[in-house]
Amino acid sequence: MRSYFLWIKLIFLCICFILIPIYHHIPTQVLPGYIVIVGAFLAIYFSLPLWEKKGFAYFFASSLIAILLLVIVSPVNLLPWIPFYFLLIDGMITPSRRERTYRVAGTLFPMSSVSFQLELGEILFFHLLLVLLVLGVGFLLQLYYSENRKVEKEWKSLLVEYRLLKRQVMESEEGARVEERNRIARDIHDSVGHQLTALMMQLAIAEQSVQEKKVKAILAQSKQLARESLDGMRKAVKALQGEEEKGISSVIHLIRKLEAESQMRVQLTTKTGVLSVGLTNKQNIAIYRFVQEGLTNAMRHGSSREIAVTVEMVGEHSLQITVVNKIEGPVMTTEGFGMVNMRKRLEALHGRMDRIVTENHFTIKGVFPLKGDR
Repeated sequence: MRSYFLWIKLIFLCICFILIPIYHHIPTQVLPGYIVIVGAFLAIYFSLPLWEKKGFAYFFASSLIAILLLVIVSPVNLLPWIPFYFLLIDGMITPSRRERTYRVAGTLFPMSSVSFQLELGEILFFHLLLVLLVLGVGFLLQLYYSENRKVEKEWKSLLVEYRLLKRQVMESEEGARVEERNRIARDIHDSVGHQLTALMMQLAIAEQSVQEKKVKAILAQSKQLARESLDGMRKAVKALQGEEEKGISSVIHLIRKLEAESQMRVQLTTKTGVLSVGLTNKQNIAIYRFVQEGLTNAMRHGSSREIAVTVEMVGEHSLQITVVNKIEGPVMTTEGFGMVNMRKRLEALHGRMDRIVTENHFTIKGVFPLKGDR
């Protein structure tokens, strides 16, 4: 959506700058100067994200239009004033009141120097009235922008809470399914396994008791079938109990699901040796919960839709998970419920969690020994 508006602005300004030499018949000898001024204006305006003090960018862009009006085009002409008013409206659309003041002042100062060149009369009063009108429209746009930003922030917060609750419900359902599978596996192992074992013992006694070779062969075959059935039952019980151990694959599934549900883009990097290392069920769950909470935290507090997740080996004895996302402004120094749970889960594995906050990035790192919970 932001790039869409950027293209609209570019097309609007290009049309204005194309119409100015056409309607005001700019002489051929000054046309290169006009092109240089227009190019510099577009370069300054569309490089605004790179300026730390954006008020200076608006001042320089407005000064270029003032030079254009004073040197190449007469200030009496109305069409060259349009970029002035464009800058004025654009400068007012910002959530920061202080930044808005700098932008408007940076635009109006060169604009007022051009106004001094106008004689007292209808044109001067027309521009003064238009400036007041533009400021009023800009103020209304700012109110709309602020209200829309507030609604969007609340909507995102509700969306995060909804997804968190949805995930908790799914986790509860998954926990109930795992518990039920384990119960069924225990029942099968305790009942069917015991009965098959008893059957094998009975068949072994009967095989030793009979003398006829034909009956003895049938009993031996039956004992073999019972043994194979017992082995098959044990494999089935082991597979049923092992469904909850997902490891790195569950993290990949979580990331795919998050990208499908939202506009987040997650870059997962698994470095050499990670996919082949053997992990316990507690370690698998710790990795999954760590990444899950890291992604939820990034969705709630991050300023970018791009998140980087890295899983790597530290030496040959530890595993490290890193979640990095961009931020704007201060980050809460106190740890929430999710962060506290992440730290406790890693400490239970004899590991630790670190939070690293820089000017533009928020990083959480979790590391635990691979042999600490075996």
